[in-house]
Amino acid sequence: AECLLECWTHPPTQLVHSMEARLNAAENVGASVLQALPQRVDAIDALMAKNFERSVVDFRAAARAALTPGKSNAELLATQQQVHELLVTGIADFRALEFWLQTKVPQLSDGNNFGVEVQDFVIEKLKAMRVQCSTHADKMADYVFQRGTGLEKLGISKTTETASVENTETKTEDGKPKETKTRKDETTSKAASKEGVEDFAEYLVEVDVKHYVALEGMARDLASFYVRAHELVVNNRDKCLNPRGGRSGGGANSMY
Repeated sequence: AECLLECWTHPPTQLVHSMEARLNAAENVGASVLQALPQRVDAIDALMAKNFERSVVDFRAAARAALTPGKSNAELLATQQQVHELLVTGIADFRALEFWLQTKVPQLSDGNNFGVEVQDFVIEKLKAMRVQCSTHADKMADYVFQRGTGLEKLGISKTTETASVENTETKTEDGKPKETKTRKDETTSKAASKEGVEDFAEYLVEVDVKHYVALEGMARDLASFYVRAHELVVNNRDKCLNPRGGRSGGGANSMY
């Protein structure tokens, strides 16, 4: 117990240096992310212009024309991968900003906590953006499952035909018929039915359309998150990084 108390009150120098290095790294990464946010938005805008220039009507027509049983929508999957990569980057960015500001949380105090409240407000907003990005990323698998289910159903409806054939066998003994047996053989064949195929084909088209719209919404959400995160941190930088320091030049206490 005495050893633990000694380590707590007088931590080893190497541990102190390690923690200082981590705190410095958090600040450097957070500041770099903040500076890169405008470029992140530019990258999303470029993706939007390239991958989402078509209207829903035009995309539906293209998806219907390209529909092939047993094949995925390669174009939409490529777009999904790009949006997913942006979301993963966004999750890392918001986490880095959160951690940076969390390292600036001051010691608890009975007063002068308005700056701390502003700091908490910004951190919670960043966390909400990160969680929403994670939720969007998790939805990617839902599309793959829904489309795979539709492809499985497409053309699975079957009709069965059974044909009966009678085979007669006669045994002879000393050149004379002795016993006659009749065996009934049945053969079964399956043929694809067109019943329901058109509906499943249209279902697949609508699954693609739904995901196209969802991906566009995810990209727009991420862009808006970046803009809001940048404004929140920049406009409240003094209170985020030094919650109990002097008041910033804005004058009135405000979170915005």
